[in-house]
Amino acid sequence: MWSIFGVIAVLMLLRARAARACTTVLVGRDASETGEVLVGHNEDSSGRYVMRTHLVPALPRGASPGTIRFEPNAAELSLPAERPKLFWSEARPYVSDGGASFCDFHVNGNGVVICSDNCGKSREDRPELTGGVGYGVRRLTAERARSAYNAVEVAVELVDRYGYIGGGRSYHFADRNEIWVMQIVNGKHYAIKRVPDDHVYVNPNHYTIRQPDPDVPGLEKLIADAIERGWYDPASGPFDFARAYQAPEAYRSERNLHRHLRGLEILPGCTPPEGDLPFSVRPARGIGVEDVKKVLRCHFEGTPDDVSGGDSPHFMETRPICHGTTLESTIVQIRKNHDMTLIRRALGRPCLAPYTPWYFGVTAVPAKYSGGDPENAVRTHFAVPPEDLNHTDAAWFRNTDLQTAIDPLYGEEATAAKKAIAELEETLENEVRGFEPSVVDLFAVDSKRARELLTGSVLDWTTRALDRLENLFAALDVLKLDAPGGIDVGDGKTPVSVRVPLQALKNRPGGDLTPDFGADDIALDRTLFGPGHAPSSKWSRAVGATARQGQLCLSFGTGLEFGRGEWAKKLVPCLTDMWLILENKKGRRLVGRALSRLTGAPRSASVRGPSEECSACDA
Repeated sequence: MWSIFGVIAVLMLLRARAARACTTVLVGRDASETGEVLVGHNEDSSGRYVMRTHLVPALPRGASPGTIRFEPNAAELSLPAERPKLFWSEARPYVSDGGASFCDFHVNGNGVVICSDNCGKSREDRPELTGGVGYGVRRLTAERARSAYNAVEVAVELVDRYGYIGGGRSYHFADRNEIWVMQIVNGKHYAIKRVPDDHVYVNPNHYTIRQPDPDVPGLEKLIADAIERGWYDPASGPFDFARAYQAPEAYRSERNLHRHLRGLEILPGCTPPEGDLPFSVRPARGIGVEDVKKVLRCHFEGTPDDVSGGDSPHFMETRPICHGTTLESTIVQIRKNHDMTLIRRALGRPCLAPYTPWYFGVTAVPAKYSGGDPENAVRTHFAVPPEDLNHTDAAWFRNTDLQTAIDPLYGEEATAAKKAIAELEETLENEVRGFEPSVVDLFAVDSKRARELLTGSVLDWTTRALDRLENLFAALDVLKLDAPGGIDVGDGKTPVSVRVPLQALKNRPGGDLTPDFGADDIALDRTLFGPGHAPSSKWSRAVGATARQGQLCLSFGTGLEFGRGEWAKKLVPCLTDMWLILENKKGRRLVGRALSRLTGAPRSASVRGPSEECSACDA
């Protein structure tokens, strides 16, 4: 029987938004090319998000540090007496009465890196909850952890006391010496295992711990409860956490299994034998940053799992590692001098975004990336104003606009963009190698000046990266649309129409395309209009095309009819980048963009219970 706290937590979960289908690569220090622990992570979630970057200052709170409640109906948690500096990458959505419980990436001033992956459904259907903790696991470990294992201790304390409100999740805690994995089940069960120093670990959204480390908290209760529930028979052999606690329909799910396998195959000497995939693998040589990039950018190229057929792979049925829902990709080299810890970041889909170097020691966030006051961001993380999702000139939209424009075209456009991004990355990496020795020496004599140099260099690198993206976007010659400045998806009378100047169609690269894009040439069922954060398969289809007064006019019905597209299930009332895929009967495509303020109640969407926390299969 669930307690009243359990019922409250479930109601809260129905409003909270979970990260979907993330991927993590962890490289032990003895498996690393440079002898440094590497943490690679793709943060994935669907819907309209904005990624914001915060530098949270160290803070002494004293003997009465106070409390905080993250999710509206979760437990009230005690804050630590002091907080180290935090580098916080925040995934910020608008969700009525909710927020992102299971996203965000943290690096703290003690050199601890924290990220996580959804692990799909567990078998647990009667979780023990005492108020419940969700987002608090990552945030309070970031604020309290002095080492990777201390982060495990903090997480264990929280889960033992309150119970975990999520479905199944793998938390990853790393410092410069070691890496720990803690995989949690809804309620008060978890398994813990250390990644060997000479091993590489890959998690693609399922439980990967088979035999937990023997001398870790919670193991005896974990096994005893599995026996009592009939999930494990000691006569069958050693206890296997993943087999015992993963829901049968999620255990060895193909949509996770092939990402696990392909991710390992990219790393030299890591191809596993037949049978169950191992928790971690010893590579044939040292693994470097470029190896981790290849995993996080993977679309299964050259394998039967690549079913893209030359189109964009980001929404393939086989669900690649680099997906349309990827919000950010991060690779961290953890150093002894925490200020010199190198954080490479690519916003959105990393195959079409540059990994730009950042250092933990920066003293300010470049304006295009900034999330404003970090204390206010914490207060509003579960009460995000919809205007925070407005399309702006921020770094997030510079990246995602390019990616959204390329996806329907792909082919040569994607190849050209990837080449330009690779050239930029090579230039930046050469500058990093030349820059670091002098800054390391400077820290020994003038740490303030050294941090100023780090800050100035990151500003320069991020500015140049955004300029390169702007140039790539301009080269695509995206159509400038005349579209409604406001669209009410509940309006059954006002038509939604998009107009394209015929002159713009004439002046396309390659010649006069007007004869191929006249009103009678448009393939209405393949001409789509919708928001950039949703896959084009969920956009609304054109219902009519006419040419008048020098414009091609495309009709999408009234606001109500337009809002029947699948994308409207998650409508956010904000200034949204709306995209047009204009396709003719010969299969030729053009892409356009407009900004419109969306209003009106979205159609009701199904909600999830705690055992359905955003598995990779529905991402």
